[in-house]
Amino acid sequence: MDSKLKKLIFLIAVVAITGLVEAKQEALPTPLDLETALSFAKDHPRTRLSLEQQLISPPAQSLFLNCHNLSFNNTNETDRQRNSVFANNLITPVEQQKLFILQYFFDVLLADSSMIGINEDMAGAYIAYDRAKTRQEFKQYSELRVAKLEAEYQDVLQQRFSGEASQRLSRSQLAHAINHPNDLSSDLNPPSLIKAIKELPDSEEIISNALKNNRWLKELEKNNNKDQIALIKMNLRQQILELVLRLNVLNAAVTRAESESYSRDLDLEMSRSLYEMEVKASLGRSMTLQSKARMQEERINYCVTLAWAQLNALQGQDILTQPQVKKEPSE
Repeated sequence: MDSKLKKLIFLIAVVAITGLVEAKQEALPTPLDLETALSFAKDHPRTRLSLEQQLISPPAQSLFLNCHNLSFNNTNETDRQRNSVFANNLITPVEQQKLFILQYFFDVLLADSSMIGINEDMAGAYIAYDRAKTRQEFKQYSELRVAKLEAEYQDVLQQRFSGEASQRLSRSQLAHAINHPNDLSSDLNPPSLIKAIKELPDSEEIISNALKNNRWLKELEKNNNKDQIALIKMNLRQQILELVLRLNVLNAAVTRAESESYSRDLDLEMSRSLYEMEVKASLGRSMTLQSKARMQEERINYCVTLAWAQLNALQGQDILTQPQVKKEPSE
């Protein structure tokens, strides 16, 4: 039988089996929590496909995280593969699917956070435009000034439509990742995150743990020749090194984001005080900047968790295992 025909028959069978599974699925809980979302990984059809078969329908890129770019922001080009969870063929298919779910779960949360700033922008732009129209009636504002404010409002309004589309798209990606393509979760429970630690383990220590405890790697060693195994181990070392370097940069980013958020909080409090004294009427701008600072802080914390989740998976651990903090030697 022709190999293409075999592949087609296999995919038709997978679709048929998936349809039977979906028919029996119960509705997702509301709000959806991360633990429940991860529990669906083992039943996803992607976990039963070879790498070659998975390439027919590759997973979608994340919309908001961009963790590699966030860490290596002085590189020349965006690396779409490294901005995704890229441990293909080094961990079990189920663990790989869990990483995709984790990534898309964070994307939904960031899509919602993005809308907070957009809505604040829109409210401020509309108020400015509406007031300008009133003043134009009393010949206090020119037609040009009102037209500019209307253009600014229409620009933010378009951003709102884009934000709403991102909310729906991110939820669709999560729904497909948990094998519930027709169930778009309206609400998610914010998960407990893996906290950044200052003293990161050496990459060689993690590599040693991975070579020792990664059961999937041992399966690969049984089914590949020595040159293939050598390349697999090179890939393992490279991925671990990149993740450790990423965490080093993200540690600095966490401190910077916390400082920025604190600064914006103080600025907002000052703006509120001035607003109440009718000295300043640009409270909305301060609220928007605060929301954007908090969203960036969230993104960095999600990227920290995702990097540790990948390192955990490579070492044969549960992906949400908290890293061990090195104890100071007793005097």
